[in-house]
Amino acid sequence: MTFADIDFGYASAEQEGARNPTLLLEGFLDHDRIIPEARSGHKFLFLGNKGSGKSAIAEHLRLLQSQESHLFVQTIYLSDFPYTDFKRIIRGDAEPESKYPTAWSWLLLITLFNSFNKDQGAHSKKERAYHSALEALEKMDLLTDQDLAQVARATSKRSFTVKTPVNFELEYQSSVDEEGVRIPFFVDRLREIAANFKSDSDHLLVIDGLDDILTGRKVQYDSLAALILEVSRLNTIFQRNGAPVKIILLCRTDLFERLPGTNKNKIRQDSAFHLDWYKNINKPWESDLIQLANLRAGLSNDEIDNVFSEFLPYELNDTLTQVFLIDMTRHNPRDFLQLLIHMQKFSGEGRLSEAEALNGIGDYSRKYFLPEMKDELVGYFDTEEVARVFNLITHLGKNEFTLEELNVKSQSYDHFARLDLDSIVHALFECGAIGNVDVRPNGRFYKWKFRNKNASLDKLGRLVVHKGLYKALNLV
Repeated sequence: MTFADIDFGYASAEQEGARNPTLLLEGFLDHDRIIPEARSGHKFLFLGNKGSGKSAIAEHLRLLQSQESHLFVQTIYLSDFPYTDFKRIIRGDAEPESKYPTAWSWLLLITLFNSFNKDQGAHSKKERAYHSALEALEKMDLLTDQDLAQVARATSKRSFTVKTPVNFELEYQSSVDEEGVRIPFFVDRLREIAANFKSDSDHLLVIDGLDDILTGRKVQYDSLAALILEVSRLNTIFQRNGAPVKIILLCRTDLFERLPGTNKNKIRQDSAFHLDWYKNINKPWESDLIQLANLRAGLSNDEIDNVFSEFLPYELNDTLTQVFLIDMTRHNPRDFLQLLIHMQKFSGEGRLSEAEALNGIGDYSRKYFLPEMKDELVGYFDTEEVARVFNLITHLGKNEFTLEELNVKSQSYDHFARLDLDSIVHALFECGAIGNVDVRPNGRFYKWKFRNKNASLDKLGRLVVHKGLYKALNLV
């Protein structure tokens, strides 16, 4: 077997799950016991930077249900969610702060009842109400395989009518003819019934796709803040009542930080799991990234024990190869595995030469790392601004500089003069394209957001470009 024959995976977890599901089942590294926590732990909010493996969690859980008959998993993607329609689900003049949580409960509970309906062993402490709810949802054509976006569009229409079960209406004291009041009433009853749901199976609802929502629209941020609070509330109700139901949220750390709300830290402390792959690379063999690569190589050929010692040179540019490679990434699995995949393009029959390895790193820098950085900045700035700021760094021609030097250079060209460099430099720091370097008598000290999620940019200090960008920006 050659280095090129090893299947390290795909940039997209969804593609990986479709093309080689074994990589997400047997090749899923879980040293931090993320999956047991997701399935039955108290934490429901999984935070991580782009590329940290959030979608891999969703795909791993989805694939597990094919192996376990007592596991039901549904994955919701919010990448194309209709937020404008969502605003209209709960009618009336109430403030969004009161309407949005109810609207999310409506959508999430409908999705959960679809899952319950597929479980032959399902029952409830409130059996009559449970079957009445299923019957009502079926009459409204909501017990289908529609995705959340379709349900949101359908139930936001003025023509949509809530068909409340008769035994629900007996308890209802308000005017049942007001659609703006019917849905909140029905949601309260569905929530109570779901809390009393019983089964020998576990039902997981995984919400993914929040990575694609980094736009400036207030309705999206307000809606997502309400989603997190309502998921927290529903999970607490399920746990308190011993219902085998859990809702899992996968969210980018930077998006979570930008959401409004005063209870975010409380949720983060009690209910969040941070996906952190950073390890001190003085002992690279202990790095989870190295172990993940070896785990996946072993799936291609069980005789491969250490892909680095068997296929790669011992050193690159006088640095231990594993250390050099990790330094080309933001210490996340997508970056690292993509780096190895780009190096495979230049491999031959035996061990890669240093020149072949460096050619692969250059290919990774130009074709993966720079485009990935540009994708991360979408939502902060438009694509033209993103392209111009990287062009400006190329024109500067240095991998270390100050914000003042960057400003002076930008004023030399009309093309760059109108860039908001203060905001852009902050965004570059947040996504890991640049960091701070502090030169002291006892050495150089670097500050990167991907190493410490609490790190903040020092705009007056020296800025340093990530090594993964050097080749793409012609800095070396």
